[in-house]
Amino acid sequence: MNEKERFSEVEKKLQEMASPGIRPGLARLARLLSEAGMPQDKFPSVHVAGTNGKGSTAASLYAILRKSTYKTALYTSPHLVDFSERLVIDDKRVSAERWLAAVGLLERIIKKTSFFTDNLPTYFELITAAAILILAEESPDIAVFEAGMGGRLDASNILGDVRLSLIVPIGLDHTEYLGDTLEKVGAEKFAIMRRDTPALFAGDPRLDAQFIIAAKLHGAAPHIFSSAYSVADADYSLSGTDFTLRDKEGGGEERYHTPLVGTFQSENAALAAAAARLLSPAFPKITAKTIKEGLARTLWPGRMEVIAQAPPVIVDGGHNPHAMRRIAETLKTLMGGSHVNIVIAMMHDKEIAGALSFLRGLDVTLYCTEVPGNERSLGAREMERAASEAALRSGGSFHEPLAAIAEASKEGAPVLCCGSLFLVGYIKERKDELRRI
Repeated sequence: MNEKERFSEVEKKLQEMASPGIRPGLARLARLLSEAGMPQDKFPSVHVAGTNGKGSTAASLYAILRKSTYKTALYTSPHLVDFSERLVIDDKRVSAERWLAAVGLLERIIKKTSFFTDNLPTYFELITAAAILILAEESPDIAVFEAGMGGRLDASNILGDVRLSLIVPIGLDHTEYLGDTLEKVGAEKFAIMRRDTPALFAGDPRLDAQFIIAAKLHGAAPHIFSSAYSVADADYSLSGTDFTLRDKEGGGEERYHTPLVGTFQSENAALAAAAARLLSPAFPKITAKTIKEGLARTLWPGRMEVIAQAPPVIVDGGHNPHAMRRIAETLKTLMGGSHVNIVIAMMHDKEIAGALSFLRGLDVTLYCTEVPGNERSLGAREMERAASEAALRSGGSFHEPLAAIAEASKEGAPVLCCGSLFLVGYIKERKDELRRI
């Protein structure tokens, strides 16, 4: 059995053990980890929450910490192609064997503990618990931990030794669980803050006062990115992003490069730099040099990632209105008003009309597709209907994403594939087929 097959075994085992659906709450995970000896207390972490930019910011901070020679872990979700993407330690993915051992321990605990008889943990709780068990054994100097969809009741909020709470821009997503206003969603995200621990927020200034109040209630030390820093002189291309980070308090400025593409990546990288500066008193090997070099070596697949040339084929996992607005901004900046063909698929439980509205006014044609085998995916024809209702030009509906890309590529215009991380994962897994189109 090869490594890919063993990871399929990991996923199958987790699915068999888990309760179905999403069930917010920490009681199940707390009991599970208590029975396992409280592994969540055995390593320091940075907890990254928010709506958009979590992964890019977490990956950028991870790269800085690695360049600072700390043993660093990065926990993210979901994976794009391979389950092994979810947990990386010092640039190496944790093996399927280690995952299976951790999952086996969790299974034994669940079977012997009556608490779980009618109260099984969810799939994400089990993945998080297994990752925490592995990290407790590995003892990293620090782990960068990306939250799932939530904050207060998210499985990642079980972390015991948080050194920094990092909250990226907040938007409306998963409203059925988090609330239908920015303020309600913000309350869930801000609840990750910890007593006597710095908390850094970057996002809608309408939430700044709420963030400060929440920090006081939690006893955290609040820092608002826009109060301390500004981003200026940004240059964007398909090779990455260059920008200047200005320190409003100290008066200095620094020029940075990140290989990540998109008008939003200057802000994500700048936020990671600010986070690293807040961590530096406790992690003194972080320096101005390691911040700059770390940002320059950041890797974060599936976000405005160029996966083919002639014509350029770009993939981006943006899947909600906030992310689609950023995609639209990036297209305007990078393409200069030129025509772009967009291959799009979305999950039926997303705010589709709101997301599509940001593409109006651009010179784009939508090639509507779906994610094969994904029950949450909106069908290709329904996607085309949504495009029509949004008054967007359609190039047709295609059940197979690669067929949509082939059609979109015929005229030689750049092709952007977006709307779902699942779509990006499906395409990236078939890059060899894509080269033959």
